Amino acid sequence: MFDSITPGQAELVCGAMSTLVDRRSRGDLGRGEALIDAASALLFHHPAGDGGRGCRGVPPDALARAVPAGGVLATETAELLAVTALADGRADPDRLLAAVTYADALGVQAGWVEQLRDIAGGRFERALADMIRRNTATFPGLGDAEGQPHMQPYTGRTDADKRLADSFQELEAYPAETFGHAFWVHFRRHGFRFPGQEGAFNGAFAVPHDGLHVLSGYDTSIQGELMVSTFTGEMHRTDALGAHILPVIFEWHVGMEVNGIGAQHDALDPWKFVVALARGTRTRVDVLDPGWDFRHEARRPLADLRHEYGIPPLEDRYRPSGPEVNVTAEADPTAA
Repeated sequence: MFDSITPGQAELVCGAMSTLVDRRSRGDLGRGEALIDAASALLFHHPAGDGGRGCRGVPPDALARAVPAGGVLATETAELLAVTALADGRADPDRLLAAVTYADALGVQAGWVEQLRDIAGGRFERALADMIRRNTATFPGLGDAEGQPHMQPYTGRTDADKRLADSFQELEAYPAETFGHAFWVHFRRHGFRFPGQEGAFNGAFAVPHDGLHVLSGYDTSIQGELMVSTFTGEMHRTDALGAHILPVIFEWHVGMEVNGIGAQHDALDPWKFVVALARGTRTRVDVLDPGWDFRHEARRPLADLRHEYGIPPLEDRYRPSGPEVNVTAEADPTAA
């Protein structure tokens, strides 16, 4: 990510980011300013250190003259600017439209551009419905012909549902170092129901999503959910922002209900977020690819998969914080 950026381009991107942050705060850096520092240090390798306060504002036309329109760098820049406009936890229409203007100048045409335009214009339901549709489309087998997700299909369990649930229970007997056993532990410790059990989430969603929790090391706190979705979007790349990253920023940072789980505020930590972006980008195997085979991978050592997939280690300082999501009545914190 941003592999081709030059120092001059990095300075201009920081200047553009600085026009999109909330400058109302004094003293400590706000989240938008912290995002500038995190991106500068971890993505551009050109530390700013002052939240862009020393940067000269860069208008869209000036940025477009330095960043070739329609290329990878233009796309990465426009996406980062979109997140910058939301980093302080407010969906301010003027800043959202400013991010759209940058995207237009950079020649970026993507679903998320229209999502921001809709939200800035008060068309919330249309934007959020588009996010759900796009997210569903990235999970093979999750939606119906119209793209509507079947999130809990195991009501009135069939024999096939029971066999499916039993196949996940069998992961307990896998060697402790395997991905499959770690997946079983993840479910049991949190009290999640396995696909096939009454009330469980659809395996088409739960297997890759919770598998990515295990592979990436991100926990089930609200911040961890934001991070794993960010990681997932960059790993998958297709529609990363509109399908995976913006929905969780709006739901758990801005506080707008998207998928019915429950809106929260202030879950985005800029440094942890940028690390999740970078880790997802460097991951070489796409778990959302229809050809990815959980049953085959479940028998392999988790450490080997992380190495083969190219998943960078997660430093303790970049781990999520906050209480984890547990189904308390069914959770077994001693599962190992």
